Amino acid sequence: MRYPGINLLTASVVTFAAPAMADDALVDQRLAFRLEYVVPADVRCPTEAALAELTSAKFRYDVFPESARASLSVTVRRAGGQLEAVLSARDEQGTVQWEETATPRGKCNDLVEDVALMVAVRFVTVKGEKPEAWALLVPPAPPEAPNPPPPSMPLPQLRRRAYEEPLFPPSTPSTPSTPSTPSAPDAPPFRTELSAAAVFAPFDTPNVAFGGAIQVSLRWPWASLGVEFRGVGDALGEVAEVPVRTWLLTAVGLPCLVIWERARVCMPISGGFYQATVGSQAKTGQGGAQPFVGVGLRVSYDFPIAARIKLRGYAEVMAAGTRGEIELVRPGARDTEQIWSMPFILPSIGVGAIWEP
Repeated sequence: MRYPGINLLTASVVTFAAPAMADDALVDQRLAFRLEYVVPADVRCPTEAALAELTSAKFRYDVFPESARASLSVTVRRAGGQLEAVLSARDEQGTVQWEETATPRGKCNDLVEDVALMVAVRFVTVKGEKPEAWALLVPPAPPEAPNPPPPSMPLPQLRRRAYEEPLFPPSTPSTPSTPSTPSAPDAPPFRTELSAAAVFAPFDTPNVAFGGAIQVSLRWPWASLGVEFRGVGDALGEVAEVPVRTWLLTAVGLPCLVIWERARVCMPISGGFYQATVGSQAKTGQGGAQPFVGVGLRVSYDFPIAARIKLRGYAEVMAAGTRGEIELVRPGARDTEQIWSMPFILPSIGVGAIWEP
């Protein structure tokens, strides 16, 4: 399998290589295959004609004529809630010359585009390179026999004793070694996701809090594992007529279970600190940082808006293991007054964008 991350590089190679092949390649130097396209009956995929047209466009000629000697089979199958394609190219005798599996995709349209690109990357040759003979539309002509060397005069036989070793012992012809074909590296079983979100948290601070979060995660067909950095701040900046600036900054571990491709149920494990800065009118309690830990439940849903971009909305409930407090001594007073204590349950909602590089 190939890495999805190389699509841009391989696409650029095919872009520059295909014109060279199409412009000056003779008909007997063109590659050609008989296409065999198999799709499960309950899966909606582009037609065989669409796949042939998409692939031929990268060669700049019809690469699937009926007279082709070689064959190319594309078999679409399910793989862990997604779709993957097995590509197999055979020569005229039916011997497998190339076989590869495309990276699983959620949509068959994306999978077919990957298949066309993989065929072009494997078989398109740049100007000056010879295509593989087994895949040519017209079989190559046999090489001309070399001219026989001119007759030479027989060498005089050297006389030697019977017990001597032969002057020129016969040599054993060496068997040429068959070069090993390097195997293509397997694609990783996960996909990388990068996301950024706006966060609304009504109880994280004394007043309504707004902030944001950035996340990096690895996505498998059935689960994901991410790391999120989140920060929210008090929007009002005042508690009990005392100016107070408060922030909650956390790092979150985010193991998730993927449900029906787009929904996820996660268990956020959070750790960080709560920062409060009290205004100058208080006698004591000018500021401080308090540790924060918590664990909760998050439910999210993804809305695809482009090939590699999704919109995500989520709702979360966090149980605070440590609860921040704000205490101060007002001018003229001796006793400490607690003006705010963090609730045990901290709900929040977020909306963000996801990019799959």
